[in-house]
Amino acid sequence: MTARGIGFDARLIGALGIGRYISGLLPKLALILGERLTVVANRQDAAIVRSLIGGSPQLMTVNAQPYRLAEQSVLPLSLLRAELGLIHFPHYNLPLVKPGHFVVTVHDLFPFQFPQIHSGPLPRTVNQMLMRNAVSRADRIITPSKATALAVKQSFPKSAERVLSIPEAADDRFNAVRNPEGEAAWQTRLTIRPPYVFYLGQWKAYKNLPLLLDAFRIVRLTHPTTQLVLAGDDPRHPEVRQRAAELPQGSVVLPGRLPESAVPDLYRGAAVVVLPSRAEGFGLPVIEAMACGVPVVCSDLPVLREIADEVAFFCDPGDPAAFAQAITQILEAGSGDRRRLGIERAKRFTWERAAQQTVEAYEMALGVRLVGPPLEEHPGRRQDQDLQVER
Repeated sequence: MTARGIGFDARLIGALGIGRYISGLLPKLALILGERLTVVANRQDAAIVRSLIGGSPQLMTVNAQPYRLAEQSVLPLSLLRAELGLIHFPHYNLPLVKPGHFVVTVHDLFPFQFPQIHSGPLPRTVNQMLMRNAVSRADRIITPSKATALAVKQSFPKSAERVLSIPEAADDRFNAVRNPEGEAAWQTRLTIRPPYVFYLGQWKAYKNLPLLLDAFRIVRLTHPTTQLVLAGDDPRHPEVRQRAAELPQGSVVLPGRLPESAVPDLYRGAAVVVLPSRAEGFGLPVIEAMACGVPVVCSDLPVLREIADEVAFFCDPGDPAAFAQAITQILEAGSGDRRRLGIERAKRFTWERAAQQTVEAYEMALGVRLVGPPLEEHPGRRQDQDLQVER
C-alpha cells in the first residue's frame, strides 16, 4: 500500500483540554511528517494553526464548527476531496460517514460516566452516539493513559486490540525557571497575593470544586492570609460561585479563563496546585505543575498515580479534611524533595515522544512506513498488536 497524506483535525484548537492536546502534539507531528501532513482547521483559527505547524505541512480551512450540522456534511466532503490516506481526530466528534482510515483520541469516557456534563437528554444521546461511532470504526484508538485505555477496553471489548496508550506532556513553557517580574505582574492584574492555592481547569461536576472550597475553608482556620485562585468559569455551575461567596471577601479569586501566557507564571508563583477531581483522563495540570517545580495535591486516582506517584500528595476525593491537611502541610513545612522529583518526573513525558508514538499508530493503521524504511523490512514488528506504552 502506498502512503498518502496524513490529516489532523485541529478544529478544537480553542477548547480547554483538547486544545492543549492539539497545540502540544501538532508542532511535533509537523516536524516528523513535514509536507505529508495536512491540518484541517476552522477559518478563524488558520493563523494560530499555521504558527504551530510552520510552513511545510498543508493547511486546509473549512467552515465546519464542532458539533454542528456542517461537521456531518461539509467536513466529510472536504476530507473526501483531500484524498488523505488517514486522518487523526483528536476527539470523538467526527463525521458519521467519514470514509477511509482514521485514528481517534479518546481522552476519557465521561459522556458515559458523567452524562450530566451535557445539558439535556439530546446532547447526552448525541455525544454517546458519536463516541460509540468513533470507537467502533477507528483503525486505532489513542488514549492519554493506561487507566483510560483499560476503561475503553472494558466498555468496548471489541476495540481492545486497537487501543494504544500514549501519554501527554507539559510543553516547554512549563519549567522551573522563575520569572519574578512576570509573576508579580499577573498577580497584580488579577488581584492575587501569595501565598495562594491554585486550581486550573473546568468547573464540571466531576472536577469536585465544592470539595476544594470546603477544604480551603478548613485551611483558612490556621492560614487566614492564604488565597484560593479558581481559574476557569462555567455559568452552568453557579454552585461554585455561591460556595466561594460564603468565604471571606478577597479570600477566593475567580479570574475566569486565563490567557495562555499567564498560566506558567501563575503555576510557578503558587504555593500549591490542587486537582480534586473524581475522575481524569490524564491530568495535564498535575504534570504542568510538576514541570514548574510546584507541589501538587490531587485525588488518589489510578491515572494520577501514573503521572505523579511518589511526587504528589494524594487524597480521597470525598474527604475535604484530607485535602486541607495536605495543603496545610505544604504551607507550613514545604514539600521536601518532591519539587525536585516532580521536575525530574515531568521530563519523562515529552510531546516529541508522544508524536513519534502517534506516527507509529498511523503506520500500524495503514500498514506502511511513513518515516524510515518500509514496514516489511522490520519482520519483528507486530502491526496489529495491542500497544501499551509502559513507563
